[in-house]
Amino acid sequence: MTKGKIVLKGIIELLSPTLTGSGDNDFSDIDVLVDSDGKPLIPATSFTGVLKHYLKIKDHKKELEDFWGYTTKTTGKQSALRCSDLNCISNYNLSVRDGIRIDNKKGIVEDKGKYDYEIIDPGARFSLTMEVDYTEDTESFVKGMVATIYTELENHRVRVGAKTNNGLGKIKLSDRKIYDFNFSDKKDNKDNVIKWLKKDFSSPSSFSVQPFEIERKVFTIDATFDIKSSLLIRSYSSDPAEADSVHIMSGDKHVIPGSSLKGAIRARAERIVKTLSKDTSLLTELFGIVDDKNRSKKSKRGRIRVEEVVLPRFISEINTRIKIDRFTGGTIEGALFDSKPLYTNFRDKVQNVKITVMDYKEHEPGLLLLVLKDLWTGDIAIGGEKNIGRGVLQGCNAIIDCGDKPVILDNDFSKLSIDDKNKLEELVKAFSDYAGGGNN
Repeated sequence: MTKGKIVLKGIIELLSPTLTGSGDNDFSDIDVLVDSDGKPLIPATSFTGVLKHYLKIKDHKKELEDFWGYTTKTTGKQSALRCSDLNCISNYNLSVRDGIRIDNKKGIVEDKGKYDYEIIDPGARFSLTMEVDYTEDTESFVKGMVATIYTELENHRVRVGAKTNNGLGKIKLSDRKIYDFNFSDKKDNKDNVIKWLKKDFSSPSSFSVQPFEIERKVFTIDATFDIKSSLLIRSYSSDPAEADSVHIMSGDKHVIPGSSLKGAIRARAERIVKTLSKDTSLLTELFGIVDDKNRSKKSKRGRIRVEEVVLPRFISEINTRIKIDRFTGGTIEGALFDSKPLYTNFRDKVQNVKITVMDYKEHEPGLLLLVLKDLWTGDIAIGGEKNIGRGVLQGCNAIIDCGDKPVILDNDFSKLSIDDKNKLEELVKAFSDYAGGGNN
């Protein structure tokens, strides 16, 4: 018998661009899902599916099955949790982003590798309503799960939608309220039943349940850089008075998309792996793979996430360029074009360049430290027009965290303690000693 119901209500705010694909392609290759009023929508199926995948509680397999529900060939059980679709309750903005697929061997865009997708810009707010049943036997576990859900949401650890490993879909729960309708309480039994039937949410309940601990091995690099000269990650404006290509924006802010950073990191990681004759399958394990021909058989989701970086107000200037006919030495007819890159102002930094690996393996942090070294020293360029010196970064400081005491780097490496130097050396050595073969 149902002993009671817990209702969790709140506001979900988008902290980064979010893509909830509808399957339509009226405005882009992947359009955002909208409701009957044309407002963006986060479907409950996607939201609860993400929660189910993320919330792995050790030693509670049977309780989790009962909580989320299950089906087999002979039996099944309905989920104890019900969630409504998350409807947009604020102003919002939809925009279209361009994407490309890079051929790492050639360093150029693959043939027919251009695509675009629609996103919901950060700041949009959605209503959240979740309801959970509990019995005498499940009350303790259910209340612990509710506490775990809102704790993870409030600390923006849960992502929704597509391309979350490229920094999209970051959300945060705010204005959280919990209502515990206990139907077995002799004193308030009738009142609680009536309140639940009438959807009376005027008096939130006090709720101080300890959340479950989610056990995950997480490796993070959170770094700050200077722009050495200029930076251009192309976006193409529809304004005829604007330059042919401008730096990409999210809302009214310039950004470095996670996809651009992740692509550069993967390309350099691949070069390091092949140079050291390591098994390239570790790249698939870390970055994932998409196989358009055999998607169901070979596609694999990666475990590395690179956040989108919001840039300060760098200087933006139009550069006019031409193409030269190398045979005649003259300008090619009709080959005048311009771009609008960002230039350093020698004051602001590129902050929160964050790389995260979930459930990392012992050899993976060392590989990423070698990539960080190349990024730090300007040996990796980000974005477009790299052949004329754009996209080069210079390291300022970084926090490297394997889940215990973090290591803090700055430009003066002599300040590192012996313990920190040994710790970084051990991480790189674990990758160097990785026993993978030479499957190149």
